[in-house]
Amino acid sequence: MANLYLQLEKYGYSGHEASVFMVRVLFCLFADDTRMWSGRLFQKLVEDTNSEGTDLGPRIANLFALLDTPKNDRKGPQDPFVVDFPYVNGGIFAERIEVINFNGPMRAALIDCCNYDWSKINPTIFGALFQDIKSKDERRALGEHYTTEANIEKAIRPLFLDELNEKLEKAWDSESKLKELQRELGSYKIFDPACGCGNFLITSYKRIRQLELDILVRLKQLQGTVGQTSLLDVKQDLFVNLEQLYGIEYVEWSSQIAKVAVYLADHQENLKLESVIGVASNRFPLTHSATIVQGNALEVDWNSVCQVSDLTVIVSNPPFLGSNFQSKEQKADTARIWAGIDGSGVIDYVANWYLLAAQYSKGTQAKTAFVSTNSITQGEQPGILWSALNPLGVGIDFAHRTFPWISDASGQASVHCVIIGFSHNSKRAPLSLWDYSPKNHGKPKLVRVDAINAYLLDAPNVLVFPRRKPLKSTTQEMVNGSKPTDGGFLSNIDLDEASRIRAHDPTAAKYLRPILGAQEMLNGKKRFCLWLVGADPSDIRGSKELNARVSAVREMRLGSSDKATVSDASRPSEFQKIRQPKTTYLGVPRVSSGNREYVPMMLIEPEVICSDAIQTIPSADFVTFGLLQSKVFSIWNASVSGRLKSDFRLSAEITYNNFPFPELTSEQRQKLEQTAREIVSCREQFPNATLSTLYDPVSMPAPLSNAHKANDKQVLEVFGLRPDSVDTDILTELFRKYAELSGEVSQK
Repeated sequence: MANLYLQLEKYGYSGHEASVFMVRVLFCLFADDTRMWSGRLFQKLVEDTNSEGTDLGPRIANLFALLDTPKNDRKGPQDPFVVDFPYVNGGIFAERIEVINFNGPMRAALIDCCNYDWSKINPTIFGALFQDIKSKDERRALGEHYTTEANIEKAIRPLFLDELNEKLEKAWDSESKLKELQRELGSYKIFDPACGCGNFLITSYKRIRQLELDILVRLKQLQGTVGQTSLLDVKQDLFVNLEQLYGIEYVEWSSQIAKVAVYLADHQENLKLESVIGVASNRFPLTHSATIVQGNALEVDWNSVCQVSDLTVIVSNPPFLGSNFQSKEQKADTARIWAGIDGSGVIDYVANWYLLAAQYSKGTQAKTAFVSTNSITQGEQPGILWSALNPLGVGIDFAHRTFPWISDASGQASVHCVIIGFSHNSKRAPLSLWDYSPKNHGKPKLVRVDAINAYLLDAPNVLVFPRRKPLKSTTQEMVNGSKPTDGGFLSNIDLDEASRIRAHDPTAAKYLRPILGAQEMLNGKKRFCLWLVGADPSDIRGSKELNARVSAVREMRLGSSDKATVSDASRPSEFQKIRQPKTTYLGVPRVSSGNREYVPMMLIEPEVICSDAIQTIPSADFVTFGLLQSKVFSIWNASVSGRLKSDFRLSAEITYNNFPFPELTSEQRQKLEQTAREIVSCREQFPNATLSTLYDPVSMPAPLSNAHKANDKQVLEVFGLRPDSVDTDILTELFRKYAELSGEVSQK
């Protein structure tokens, strides 16, 4: 199919015409191999053309027109190869498109498609198939990530299928209850407001059709008619149909695929019905169709597509786009939908669907589940998102915590996702929460919980907002390191350059200082800077090295588009932001691997300059070090910090300032200092190992691991927790203490 498209594109056919043509061909290929019509009619028509393909385009155009024409209305003599094609209807062939003028290579590509066996292909793969034709950049711009059936099941089973299966089990021995449930199945509306190629709609439809088939089989058992065949009346005997499916899709290409794919899925279900019951309904001409609207779901009135009601299920995989990756138009969408809500400029694009779903479903028993990037459950975003949803009365019914995304397309998306199910009529406890922690080897572990908060935790439903100062006034403040903004002329001097400066310019050498960013601190990289705060002006003028570098900084800043940077060109010998501690300080990396059990930190002497790639806690002592190097803080960090892919983005405003530091007795302080010093002592036993190596789960030495466990035990004790407390117990206590210290009340 990709080769066929490339051949079309090579000879000038692309865009709307090509997408319509391709999906119609796809329908015909599928129909050939699944007995939609008798024999391989389409393949025979294609093969009956000349090898140059010059007569193929007009014959296919004629076929498309006839497939949209009732047999009684077909006029004039007919091509013998199209006489036996049925009237399809359903809108698939309604639009008249230009004739595709084929040549030999184009014909050969189409024959290759005809020779493939399409009978066993799952229509949910079509999205991935067509995605492979498009470039990676195009997919990213649209936030497209085609969903596997396995991931779709994670959303739709707890959303509504599990409940329907329970109803089926209870009605199993009652003919009247089975018929009542069958009618209920026909009343559901499945609505995907970012439907892509229709995978959520197709999979949901297939599962509901299977439930209806189970009911039909059971009714025959109860009625004693097993083995007897009878023609099914579509209107009286089958209640589930394509009219229950609704979708909105921005990309025309994808919406065209969705329209066809749902028909193909429906036909497969009819074949399954025939194989089990013995006979199936013939739905040609097509009288039922899904409602798939091409447009921007953030502008289209959802109720104009699908009137949201009690039996509406809203389920989707909206675009994965962080605030930094949104186009001008997408940012305008977000600004319009979140107008008047502070901080909404930093939220992911998917948050728009959450707010609209909550608004459209208000006053109904409709249920919603979205696949989303995990960033909406971390950092600033939960507070912004749920401060808007909570007042609407929305509650979380189930959730899948962070798991790696697997796409059906090649070049799989590199994202980490969550699935959140919510409604206005929230389920009663226990609720279902799936956890994918490394301890479970990435496999989902179902936990029954009393509540699920915005961070997908079984913990008090409070929101953590950015805070400029720590919760407690007695807590030492965390600040950013010094920001160079110097083009690297002062701050990025490697070992060789430093040696050259020492050998040739003793004046400049006086000002060389080690500098640490995250790479240097974690991976032991050696880097130096020229720290000229308070430097003698005559030294700067008299040193060739200093003069050249400071002049280069000045020129770099003057050429900046940032007004503040241009202004700071007046002091080119200094870093733009100077925040260097004057005492021993604790260095904390901004980003740390999500695979580590602890965020590696270190106590640093003031002679070592700290860049803004790490954060500092000036005058930090071993007690602070011990608290932050604990399992307790690591769990807090993993829950509330932002993420860069799967890595933690630890910030002062969200992570540190909101951490509920405990009150300590003098005895507790003494014990903590002792366990913290033991951690440092164990590190010193391995002078050639970097922090990154020491804290790698595979290479972490046993003495260091044991020292951390002893420290963990002490920190758990000061929080009033047992040594064997699991993560959820720890988080529940942390959120309880946070609520107590912050004055936050549980959100309803």
